[in-house]
Amino acid sequence: MSQYHKKMKEIRNQIDTIDKKIIALLGRRFKLVPKLAKLKKKEKLPIQDKKREEEMLSKLQKEAKKQGIDYKLIKKLYLEILKESRKIQKKE
Repeated sequence: MSQYHKKMKEIRNQIDTIDKKIIALLGRRFKLVPKLAKLKKKEKLPIQDKKREEEMLSKLQKEAKKQGIDYKLIKKLYLEILKESRKIQKKE
């Protein structure tokens, strides 16, 4: 195996490790959602909290900029995460 292929394999392994961590963190996040849904239901609060979502997206925009990541990508990802979170909450 050439030096090029070894280096590429090493980088891909690092990416795979990071991807596993991202999935694990999303799993942890989604496990908290039913708990949140129960609290909202108990307090008769709506599933969607637009003010909270706007605040969260604003924080994420700052973090994306700090990390050198295009905010459009982060926003798209988080809108999907929020959509899935609302779907989970509706099941509770």
